[in-house]
Amino acid sequence: MGAALSHRGAATARTDAAALGTLAYRADRADRAETHGAGLAVDAAQDAALALTGFVLGDDAHGEGDHPDAATLLSRYLERGPAFCEGLRGSFVLAIRHGERVTLVRDGLGARTVYWGEHRGRFVFAVEPKGVLAVPGFPRRLRAAALAQYLAMSFIPGEGTMLADVFEVPAGSWLAWAPGEPARQHRWFRFEEAELDPAEADATPAAEWVERFREAHARAVADRLRVAGPGGVAFLSGGIDSSVVVAELQQQLDAPLRTYAIHFGEGYPHELPYARAVAEQVGTRHEEVLVAPGDFLPRMRRIVWHLDEPIGDPVAMPNFELARRVAGEARFVWNGEGGDPLFGGPKNLSMMLHHWYGGVERGPGFRERMYLASYRRAYSEVERLLTPDVLREIAPERDLEGVLTPFFEAERPRLFLHKLLAINMRLKGAHLILPKVERMLAAHGLTPLSPLFDERLARLSFAMPAGLKLRGGVEKIVLKEAYAGRVPAEVIARKKSGMRVPVNFWLQGDMRRYAKKALGKRALRRAGIFDPARVKQLLDYRIDEGPGRYGLRLWMLLTFETWRRMVLEGEAV
Repeated sequence: MGAALSHRGAATARTDAAALGTLAYRADRADRAETHGAGLAVDAAQDAALALTGFVLGDDAHGEGDHPDAATLLSRYLERGPAFCEGLRGSFVLAIRHGERVTLVRDGLGARTVYWGEHRGRFVFAVEPKGVLAVPGFPRRLRAAALAQYLAMSFIPGEGTMLADVFEVPAGSWLAWAPGEPARQHRWFRFEEAELDPAEADATPAAEWVERFREAHARAVADRLRVAGPGGVAFLSGGIDSSVVVAELQQQLDAPLRTYAIHFGEGYPHELPYARAVAEQVGTRHEEVLVAPGDFLPRMRRIVWHLDEPIGDPVAMPNFELARRVAGEARFVWNGEGGDPLFGGPKNLSMMLHHWYGGVERGPGFRERMYLASYRRAYSEVERLLTPDVLREIAPERDLEGVLTPFFEAERPRLFLHKLLAINMRLKGAHLILPKVERMLAAHGLTPLSPLFDERLARLSFAMPAGLKLRGGVEKIVLKEAYAGRVPAEVIARKKSGMRVPVNFWLQGDMRRYAKKALGKRALRRAGIFDPARVKQLLDYRIDEGPGRYGLRLWMLLTFETWRRMVLEGEAV
């Protein structure tokens, strides 16, 4: 297992009965584990050990200045059991062995991941599935429901993974296992409970909510600076999220921050002028990085290998390439991830319109179907792309719509917008956004810092009025009002466009030969998963049903097929 995860580095603590390992990102340097907050603690008298990977920023149950280390965390576990974690903040996984019982704890919003399985009487866990699969004889069986979810959303939501016998601990949850007992799971971080009744939320002036956000965001940045120190770099896209992070971070630093923006070459859409404007106004040292197929295609298999679970979002690739560019210059990389899931990104607007005004048939599950369609991935392609043998293993009402129904039917949160945000945080945030960035940076020995994905900001978002998140078709009102004047007016006023990776053009040009070889008819028939005729229609950019979204769908197929051949068929990286 250590060899499978050697790109992260490892240290081990042994007790009489067992061993626990912790990952500290290339711990060959003497100061690395301490700097990254990783740690090991053993209490031999009580036959207990705790391993921490990542960093704990604080414990709200013990006051503002409490920053517990591994030994303190183990002591608190022995006093209170798994409930000790309920005030923790940070980006971490804890593994605790107490006698024969093992408890895994994942941080509140899912910045870190932990996977587990059972095999021949053993409980196996690791921060990436490849660590679990390293156990000799561990089964490698595709889970058809996960493949349908991947096609619909570009990631796998919930506790299941693409492998039938590997499971993920959800964000903000702990899982306990002991021999002869079923694994027991509990969600300990419940940001939904911070939701106020609209009348109560509206009783506080909007300006006060804006000030509360400004203060909480400043604390989130300061907390992470305590871990990272002043030597990090930041990814600056030119959107409002990364802009407010960079503005706040630069204000708290004594020297100019180094910022980086990505572009894909002449003729492709980009946000470079906005990123330059932010860098100039707040005073960073700014650099623009070109990403092109000729550069990253030789590393495509390596990128998918580091993703571990297949993630079909093309943004993973520029995350990897930018991390590769800054590796060696810094150990921590700041980003603006979190603004959309926590504070109402524009993709919620279509759902809000359908909710209030209709326009589609409102039969059972219509919200679930509309939500899946809003991803604009390959939800409509599931029945066309998969072979009959695979489709027989899938029940859409259970495996697709059924993933979302508990969120829509939950008593809390009450507001429809907040239900959407809860879905975005629990599913997209914890299974796509945060793991994607963490894996792509970890591949190069880097640690991401995402201050907008902060536990206190999550609670604050659900307490404040919905109109401070979405109002009149404008998203993230509170961010824009909090940083008006501190970031350029054109960044405040612009609509979100996101990082538009030009895969639709690449797969007609520079990547066409690569895709045709990887998705060839003979290999697809041998695997028996995808219909070769439908894949060929996508490769030829000619389908009759709706908008093709050819580039995105082909990218998802390429990612999955690369993963399948490495993980299920054992092809070399």
